[in-house]
Amino acid sequence: MKNLLILFITVLLWGCGTKKNAPPSWISGKPIDPNGVFVYGIGNSFINPNVPYQQAARSNALADLAQEVQSEIYDESKLLQKEDASGFNSAFESNTTSTSSLRLDDYELVETYADEYRFYTLYKLDLESFLRKKEIQDAAAMDWINTKISEAQNPSLSASPRLSALVDALDKAYDFQLFGDIRYRTTLNASATEALRSIEKVVVKIDWHPEKSVFLGLPVTFHAQHEQPRQSQEQIPLALSSSSGQFILREQTIQCIRTGFETLVTLYFAWDWDRIQSAHSETKSWLKNKSQWSESIAVNFQKPTVFIASTGADELVDELEKSLSKDFTIGDRKTAQLILECDGQLASETARVGQVRNALVRHKVRIKARFSLSSIENNSMLWNSSTISGTAISASQETALNSAKSEFMDDFNYLLLPQLLRSLDF
Repeated sequence: MKNLLILFITVLLWGCGTKKNAPPSWISGKPIDPNGVFVYGIGNSFINPNVPYQQAARSNALADLAQEVQSEIYDESKLLQKEDASGFNSAFESNTTSTSSLRLDDYELVETYADEYRFYTLYKLDLESFLRKKEIQDAAAMDWINTKISEAQNPSLSASPRLSALVDALDKAYDFQLFGDIRYRTTLNASATEALRSIEKVVVKIDWHPEKSVFLGLPVTFHAQHEQPRQSQEQIPLALSSSSGQFILREQTIQCIRTGFETLVTLYFAWDWDRIQSAHSETKSWLKNKSQWSESIAVNFQKPTVFIASTGADELVDELEKSLSKDFTIGDRKTAQLILECDGQLASETARVGQVRNALVRHKVRIKARFSLSSIENNSMLWNSSTISGTAISASQETALNSAKSEFMDDFNYLLLPQLLRSLDF
């Protein structure tokens, strides 16, 4: 009898324990409030003592709750859209922004549960109360935004503080997801765009001051200053791009890194949104998409003038001038920006081949030279070449000379000229 009593108690305790540890129904199916007052969010995470798995489950539950709330907001927006008769269909393009940016307040932890592998969390939120509170907060945020937009349109302020005010307004709008709210989206877009246009009108042009002629391949010859009109001070950061070459801005100075090969280069100025501080990447994206401000400046480059100084190979000068004329102007030492030194040697031999009576005369011509390129601007050596040569044998001395020059110039054009051009900053 005693053993039967012990067995009965054991079975009873086992049954109670099984019932206590049974998984709740909300794990397999999210609760639905029949009265529509509450919405729920469920999250879970693998149990791992090495990581904060409970916090991960709570975060996942809140993200799920935010998605539920957001779907309810979107459903409400669709209803409002149908009721709106003032052209809102064209303005409403998408639902609210990502769930991660939706602000949730006054949510409640309903229950947690853990099995052998996972930890589960259930949250709920009073949707009606949340929407009422959100409506009041959104209206207050919109009032603050309108104040900032009015500041951005204030003509007594310079461009920079006006743009800062507009950025603040857009940041606040993205904070509260107002661009996704049908009640504010159209008005907000229109007023912010109008404010941006009024700022763009202040910065009407770029003044620049080139100092002298500039030459291709020689960025050191490019010196220019730019400035915005006084009324745009404090200045808005500018970004610079070009149709050819590479140019950068250093405060008020335009610097040339590479000139490119085009004699006419257009410099394009735009506002540098990456240097404008903002709390939201969406704000910068909005400004980039809406901005219409741009300025351009044409820069006329000249081919650099090169003077060929030949020593020992004057026969090559005409051929070298023809080869260089595509990328350079040929000039004298006084007008040149570059000097190409040609240190060459021409050797000619004549020999008879065959029997004395029927001997044939053969002429052998050998040309060899090495080059160096220097800049007159800063008296610096830019390039030194290896030695190249050309050799030819012919019964005619003139033919031998022309063939040797042709072989020499082939090596110059295909081996040395590309090196010479790379030594300059095109």
